[in-house]
Formats: sequence, C-alpha cells, structure tokens
Amino acid sequence: MGGGGRGNDVALAADIRISAEEATFGQNFAKVGLFPDYGGTYFLPELAGPSKAAEMFYTGDMIDAQTALRLGLVSRVVPAAQLETEVKALAQKIANGPPLAIRAVKKMMFAEQKEALERALEAEVEHQMKCFASEDCLEGVHAFFEKRAPKFRGR
Repeated sequence: MGGGGRGNDVALAADIRISAEEATFGQNFAKVGLFPDYGGTYFLPELAGPSKAAEMFYTGDMIDAQTALRLGLVSRVVPAAQLETEVKALAQKIANGPPLAIRAVKKMMFAEQKEALERALEAEVEHQMKCFASEDCLEGVHAFFEKRAPKFRGR
C-alpha cells in the first residue's frame, strides 16, 4: 500500500492492509483544491482519529509506513522485497480458515458501517463536484503543472 489521495483511500477500504517499508501515505487533494473521495472522509477518521485525519486532509502532507502503522492505517510493515510473499501467505492462511466463521466475523465487524459509508460517499461526490468546478481547483491544477505553489482565493 502507498501513495496519496485516491490510491490511499481505496486501500483504506480493505479489511487488512500490509505496507512496504518504503511506502508513503497521504491525502494530497488539498494541494490542488479538490475534496477527498473513494470513502477517504469516512475511513481515515475511523482509523487514524478525527484530529490526525483533519491534519492530513487540510495539509496534504505525507506520512511514512511506520507512522501509518502507529495510526492503524496498516496492520503490518514489511521490506518491499517480502511484500508479495507476506500478502500471499496471509491470503492463503485466511483462505484455509473456516469460511462461515470468517464471513460472520466480517459481517459483525463491518455491517454497521454500510449506511454511514454510503452517506459519506454521496457527500463526497457532491463536495468533489463543487470543488472541481471552483477557481481554486483550476489554480491548483495549473500550479501543479507549473511546479509552483498555488494561490488559493476561496472561490
């Protein structure tokens, strides 16, 4: 797992996340005037807590894999060369487990989140469209391609 923005948010939706030591994580939407999507506004506060999530959303700053582990964004950090082996071994261990019990545990742990997640996804689309249509977003995108700091004006 690693990256900023969308890739990070898609990974946060997984039940279990394993990271390479070199990975970085972030919510870099703010750097171009966009609103987070793919459930990030739901999953990140749930996992890292509202204060750290707010800091990541507001600043767009990245964190390293060890920080992600401490925050609960990943369950384990391994050397990059071992990532594929570790992931396959865990997947095989789960696949060899009792399917009825595992399915029941998953349902018990995550079923209540469904409605809250659906509401968050709907709100994300609404806010993302407003931000995408803003002058700030246009400025953020131009600044990104021009390799300069954006000058946001709240419009």
